[in-house]
Amino acid sequence: MCIRDRYQRRVHGINKLQELMGFKRFVQAGRVAYINYGVDHGKVCVIVEVINSTRVLVDGPTLGVPRQVISLRRLALTDHLLKVAKGIHTKSLEAIIKKEDLVKKIGESSWAKKLAAQKRRAELNDFERFQVMMLKRQKAYLVNKDVAQASSKKSKKPAKKPKSGSQPQKFHHITL
Repeated sequence: MCIRDRYQRRVHGINKLQELMGFKRFVQAGRVAYINYGVDHGKVCVIVEVINSTRVLVDGPTLGVPRQVISLRRLALTDHLLKVAKGIHTKSLEAIIKKEDLVKKIGESSWAKKLAAQKRRAELNDFERFQVMMLKRQKAYLVNKDVAQASSKKSKKPAKKPKSGSQPQKFHHITL
């Protein structure tokens, strides 16, 4: 790596790193994360401070997560990033979350919709799962029917004419 690249990293900071590394979700103060394991499973929190390479201090005053140290293995980072100072107090973070309307932004994301659909699917009873299965069958039948009609219209080949001297084959019915 040349000196110029090192200088640009220092000057341009994290945006330059994003271009070089190819990913955008860095572990940093203000990053919104989803807790995917433990007591607070399914809740959203904000990283307040990075302790070391495996643990962070998180807080979520309006999101139902108490201020605590949590392992990075239990977090899934989101694209949302709040502009907060390192080690921000809970009340200040609460004000920023309300100001940014974070709960609404997260609820509108495709990730939240996917998680809600998974939760709904897990809560289905036996009859509702049966109904879903039947609806999938009906949908597949209609799609296959439309595809077959479209393909038959595209490739209409003329039927082969039998040769003039040949007789159609006779099949004998065999009973057992």
